[in-house]
Amino acid sequence: MSTDLTEVLKAMGYADAGIPTLVGSFSPAVTEYLRDFRPQEVRDIVETLLYIYIAQNSASSRGEGVGVVEQSCYAYTSGPLFALAQVSLIESASWHGTTVIRATSAGEAIARPLMEARLQALDIPGLACEIHEVVPALLAGTVKGSFVNKTFPSALPRTEETFVSFLLNNSPGLFLECERFAARLRAAGCAVLAHAYDLDGSRADGVVYTFPPEFAYILKGMLERIDPTVREHYDMLLESFYSTFTVLRYLACGEDYDRIRASPAHRRELSRVLTELADAIYVLEGVREEDGIDLARFIVKDRNLYDARLRDLGRVLMSEVAEKIVIDRPAPAAEPLPPLREEPAPAPTPVPPAEEEEIGWDETFFADVTEEEEGEEEREEPSPLPPPPALRRFVTPPPAPVIRPAPEPAPVRSDGLDIFLGHAQDGQRVNWSPGQLNNGHMIILGGSGAGKTETIRCIASELAAQAMPVVLIDFHGDMAASDGDIRSYKIREGGQYYFNPLELDPSIDEITPLRATSDFVDAISINFPTLGIQQRRKIKNIIKDCYRMSGITGKTETWTRVLDFDAIEGEIMNCEDEAIPAYLEDIFDYKLFSGEEKISLPTILSGGITHINLNALPENLRYLFADLFLRRIYYTLQATGEIPRGSEDERAKFRLFVIVDEAKLLVSQKSGSKTSIKAVLNKYATEMRKFGVSLILASQLIAHFNEEILANIAVKFCMRSENKKQAQENAKFFEVSEKDLLNFQPGEGILIIGSEKMNVRIVPASGRNP
Repeated sequence: MSTDLTEVLKAMGYADAGIPTLVGSFSPAVTEYLRDFRPQEVRDIVETLLYIYIAQNSASSRGEGVGVVEQSCYAYTSGPLFALAQVSLIESASWHGTTVIRATSAGEAIARPLMEARLQALDIPGLACEIHEVVPALLAGTVKGSFVNKTFPSALPRTEETFVSFLLNNSPGLFLECERFAARLRAAGCAVLAHAYDLDGSRADGVVYTFPPEFAYILKGMLERIDPTVREHYDMLLESFYSTFTVLRYLACGEDYDRIRASPAHRRELSRVLTELADAIYVLEGVREEDGIDLARFIVKDRNLYDARLRDLGRVLMSEVAEKIVIDRPAPAAEPLPPLREEPAPAPTPVPPAEEEEIGWDETFFADVTEEEEGEEEREEPSPLPPPPALRRFVTPPPAPVIRPAPEPAPVRSDGLDIFLGHAQDGQRVNWSPGQLNNGHMIILGGSGAGKTETIRCIASELAAQAMPVVLIDFHGDMAASDGDIRSYKIREGGQYYFNPLELDPSIDEITPLRATSDFVDAISINFPTLGIQQRRKIKNIIKDCYRMSGITGKTETWTRVLDFDAIEGEIMNCEDEAIPAYLEDIFDYKLFSGEEKISLPTILSGGITHINLNALPENLRYLFADLFLRRIYYTLQATGEIPRGSEDERAKFRLFVIVDEAKLLVSQKSGSKTSIKAVLNKYATEMRKFGVSLILASQLIAHFNEEILANIAVKFCMRSENKKQAQENAKFFEVSEKDLLNFQPGEGILIIGSEKMNVRIVPASGRNP
């Protein structure tokens, strides 16, 4: 298949008339390289390049586009980044111990015209009429200092160390209006969220809206449409506030002396402020300056009175800011983000105002009461105070825990796969469309009581309702959906259900006697890490001998015979090495791989929800069973063959959805102070996609998943953290504040798909229409 770059750019929303010029900005080598990718993959590569082109302005206190810090790119899978590096459109470097990624000159040559085309499509006159006049005056850089004119904080600053932070803290309406403007630009693809980093001081500055180098043209266009008198008023007001703020910081902390000396306006303001402090200081002869405005000097005669006067002056300034910068509009809701699907699709239809109702949940609907607690840290109680303005954008707790029906799901396209999750902060529906993404994998994070289990149930039910087969690997026995086509297999001592990992199938020639033996011993050694090399070899030889004694060889015609686990038990228990029976005794006592009714993989793949309940097994056997069961699923689907590339039928891209709770247990194991990686889920995250498998993995911490897995998972959903330690880990990756994660209500979380991030409220099963 050869991808037409023209069609990709058209799908990204670029105007037909400008596409030939944009295509011409791609060098022949890059165009040829992209031909081998699917259209969706090419789109991901181009969007990733645009993200880096914009976001690289966030990684320097100077706003010079030095590069975007590596962690900002974690939202992207490794595929687009690898492809961009292959054709030298991006490069990485270490800067004061921090890895930064930036577009090369070749990358900028492609990204710049693409960005300029988006800027030209902006309705700047409309923005100028819609956004308050003080916003472009502030962002245009009329106020200098520590403000970076290509970034804006995505959450209300916690301190007032800079002038902009001071303004935003004392005029919340200004913050909301600036953020509203930034969100509009982001929705138009002309701004991104990125992790700011002061490369000079090696200090993280949080998540910021970052604007492209061409941002000045947007502000220029807006300022030209503002009444000159109004603009002059706000210019003078901001300059006045800034001079007073700078002088007060100088008097309180001794900072910014050089800036005050260099500015006549600051020197005048210093003289004025010192007259307000006359009873607490001795004024000395000033330093003569060439412009005739002396730099005032003084000494403190009464320190307590001096400090009190400065505090009074600071309060006066705060009051003036609140009084004179007034945004006369209700706090605006966050702007809707582009659709979650990567391909262009109609935006979800908003609920009409007359019908829109607040959806609330009772805590009990999302209580993961059986989930094991993570670590031994004492859980921090969420603050009883209302969330700060920055959090209110995302979290609006309902007035009462009343469950109301959700809007009817949108009609399912005949070849589409749209899974209803919940609602965004603006009330719009949020669907997960795995067939539109690079892969169908998802991770769900959250502490006990966050709503992970209910979210899993809802996703499983939605998938089953669309005739997609689902397997729930349930370590705690609480994941089964409450409705839908469900078949439940409870694996327990002497139980009814089993599967035999050593059974062969002539139609699956990938699983030979040797391969089945190696996989079994490998799974044993992972779950019993103290098992020695010689002991593993003995177990392997015993199983190989049992195959031979059962008449099973490398010839497929012998694979219709079954290797009975009772025969293996007899050989193992009579082994001369007493340690081997001790390791495997539980497997035989619980009859883990033998029983009355075999779990049928063809039945699982036929549709509905299959619930594998492992709660009744000892912990080590739960993980062993899950490990081997997932391996068997992988080989079965591998034998079916790869999903044809380029298929337009989204449903045909998936043969099975596998949901694993406590997925960390199948990813890593602890050995002393180090973590050794299990190959099971690592391999499946990279390999199962092409055989039609979607993995939905749930755990408490992002740290439970290594970079190999994260790079191959398109969707990441983070819900409420159970304690501060969890919040610290997850907040860093998802680029939100720890307080946000601790204050989320059950069922709420941050959803990342590619470079897009939004807050989502999951609608619980009780609030969904049957």
